[in-house]
Amino acid sequence: MPQFICFLEPTRPDMPDDPTPEESQAIAAHFAYNQRLLARGSLVLAGRTQEPPHIGIMIFNAPTKDDALSIVAQDPAVTAGVFNCKVQAYQIALSCET
Repeated sequence: MPQFICFLEPTRPDMPDDPTPEESQAIAAHFAYNQRLLARGSLVLAGRTQEPPHIGIMIFNAPTKDDALSIVAQDPAVTAGVFNCKVQAYQIALSCET
């Protein structure tokens, strides 16, 4: 199945270090959403940088780019405006899992 990478960037630069209560709630919902994607076999990996610039990534499987865009559009932190995102086609070349 095709793979995609999503780059997630906070819309507010101070967010990772000083989130508002609303941002914290959206991030918790984002994490739960990623757990559901992982459980259904769509998500390959997710994480974020630990220093500025704060960038999160998701690598996931989807049948088409439109499906990939739909997956990201349903992410609670994206819909809440906490993250901006960019989705690109991707292919893992090497992995300790392959």
